[in-house]
Amino acid sequence: MLFKCKGHCESAKGETKQSVHPKTALPSNSLFHKNLNRGSITPSFLIIFTFLILLLTPLGSIYSQTSQLNPDTIPFAPVVNYSVGGCHTTVFCADLDSDSSLDLAVTNFNNDSVSILKNNGDGTFYLVSNYQAGDGPWTVLCVDLDGDGDLDLAVSNIYSGNVSILKNNGDGTFQAKVDYGTGAYPYRLARGDLDGDGDGDLVAANDLGDRVSILKNNGDGTFQNKVDYVIGLPNSVFCADLDGDLDLDLAVTRSHLSNSFAIFRNDGDGNFGAAETYGGIYEPVDVFCADLDQDGDLDLVMASAGANKVSVFVNNGDGTFQSAVDYNVRDPQGFVFCADLDGDSYPDIAVAHSWSKDVSILKNNGDGTFGSAVNYSTGDWPYGVFCADLDGDKDLDLVTSNCGSNNVSILMNLTPHPLGAFLLLTPTAEDSLKNIIHFNWQASIDPDPRDTVRYDLYLNRSMAFAPESTIVYDGLLDTSYTDSLDLKTWYWKVKAYDKWGATRWSNQTWSFYVYLCGDGNGDAQVNMRDVLYLVKYIFAGGPAPKPLATGDVNCDGQVNFKDVLYLIRYIFTGGSKPCQSCP
Repeated sequence: MLFKCKGHCESAKGETKQSVHPKTALPSNSLFHKNLNRGSITPSFLIIFTFLILLLTPLGSIYSQTSQLNPDTIPFAPVVNYSVGGCHTTVFCADLDSDSSLDLAVTNFNNDSVSILKNNGDGTFYLVSNYQAGDGPWTVLCVDLDGDGDLDLAVSNIYSGNVSILKNNGDGTFQAKVDYGTGAYPYRLARGDLDGDGDGDLVAANDLGDRVSILKNNGDGTFQNKVDYVIGLPNSVFCADLDGDLDLDLAVTRSHLSNSFAIFRNDGDGNFGAAETYGGIYEPVDVFCADLDQDGDLDLVMASAGANKVSVFVNNGDGTFQSAVDYNVRDPQGFVFCADLDGDSYPDIAVAHSWSKDVSILKNNGDGTFGSAVNYSTGDWPYGVFCADLDGDKDLDLVTSNCGSNNVSILMNLTPHPLGAFLLLTPTAEDSLKNIIHFNWQASIDPDPRDTVRYDLYLNRSMAFAPESTIVYDGLLDTSYTDSLDLKTWYWKVKAYDKWGATRWSNQTWSFYVYLCGDGNGDAQVNMRDVLYLVKYIFAGGPAPKPLATGDVNCDGQVNFKDVLYLIRYIFTGGSKPCQSCP
C-alpha cells in the first residue's frame, strides 16, 4: 500500500535526439562505386578522430544519444521525461481534444488531481492543466461516458472511497468532478458495457472494502448507486468476455495474503454469479486480458509483487484457466499491459517495476509463451504503464507514470517499418536509348513520418548483379537519376531504405540497351565498317542494325541509302554528326 508523502521530489524534463543507424556499406567494386555522400577524409584520420571523441565525451552523454538496443529486444529511443506533479500512479493515452493525436491523462496521487498533457502531433507533449479529483487518485480512465463522441475522465480515489467523473467539453478541457461512492480503497477501475445497453459502466476493485463495486451508467454519464459483489482484498479488475458468450465478465486479483484471483461470470444483464477462485499466484497486483496464443479466447496476465514474476494463465476456451506459467522479472511490480510492441502481430507483455527505475518487456514467441524479460530505463518508481502510437508512425510507444520522480516517461518505439512496394518507370525493359540515361522510379512509402527514404540505384551488365560488377549510386533522396553509361546492355534495379534499417527492393529488374547513333555494327565506334554494314543491310539482306535506330543517322524515321550518304559525309568530309536532333 502506498501512503501519501507531501515532500518535495526533484524531477526534470529530459530531451533527447533520435539516433540514426548508419547505413550498412553495400558490396561493390571501388572502381565502379559512386558514393554521392563520400568526402576526402582518410580512414586513419577517422579512427583517430573517433577515439578522441570517445575519450573526451562523458559516458552519460554518449548513452543519451543512443537507442536502448539489444539483439533480443525492441529498439526504443532514450527515455524522455515530462515533469508534471506529485507521485503519478497511472497514465492513460487517448485523443482528448479530437485532433487525431493521443494525449495523456495522469493521476497526481499527492496533489489529488489529474494532469492533462496535450500531444503536439509528433509524440512530444506540453502540460495543459490540472483538474481536481478526490482524495488519493489512483486510476484514471478515458472513455466516452455520456455518448457525445468525446472522451471523459473517470478517476478512482482510494482515500475518499469514490469515483470522480469529469466530463469533456469537447476540446480536451473538463468540467468539475462529480463523485460516486464505491467501497473502501478503490485501487483499480475498469470500464465495460456490462449490461449490453450501449454505454460504459464502471467497476471498482476495493482493496480494503472486500468487494467489487459495479456502477451502471444511466446513458448520460451519470451513474446508479453501486452494486457490490463480495470478494476478499480485490486490488485489480479487468472487464472482458472470458467464456465466449458475448458479454463481459470480470477478472479480479486478490492482494496480500490471499494469493489468488477470481472470475465473475456475467449473466448477460450485468449481474454476476459467485466468484470462481484460482490460486497459483503470490501477491498479485494487476491483471490484463489478451489473446496471447491467438486461439480466439482471452488469456490472463498478472503481475506478482511477492514473487517478482509475471504469470500467464491460458484460457481453456470456456472461461476456465490452466495453471500459471511464470516468467521472472525484477522487483515488486506496478501495472501490466499487453500490446504488439515488435510488430509481429502477437501481443507482448510490458510490466512496470514500482520499486525500481525501469519497465520490463517480454516478447511473445508467437504461441503465447514469452522470452526473457528485458529492462528499459524510466523514471523512479514507475507504477502505471501504457502502450500506444504517440507519434503516428504505426508502431506502439511506451509510457510510464513515475511516483518517485514525479514525472512521466516516454519511450519511442524505433522498430523498423516495412516500406511500401514501388516500381521502376523508365527506362523500361528492352528500351534502346542514346546517352544521356534518365532513370525514374516510384517513391516507396514509409509509414513513419520521422523517416526519410533513401534509394540506391544498382546497374549491372548481367542479371546476376555480382558485387564486383555492380555500380551503385547510393543515398539518393530523389526518385530519379541521370548519368552517361558505356554502350552495351544494362540491367537496373533500386533499393529503398530508411534510417532505421528497413529495406525494400523494386519489384522489377529491367534491362536497356545504350547505343551510339551511326554505330550499326555495335562496336561502339562510327567508321567505314558501319557504312559497309548499312549497305549490306539495305541492298544485300544483311543483319539489321541493333537497334535499328542506329542506322537512321539523318533522323527521318527510315533506314535507307540516304543514311549511307549522310554517314559517308560525316566520316570523310566533316558532315554533321549522326542523328543530333533526334531523341
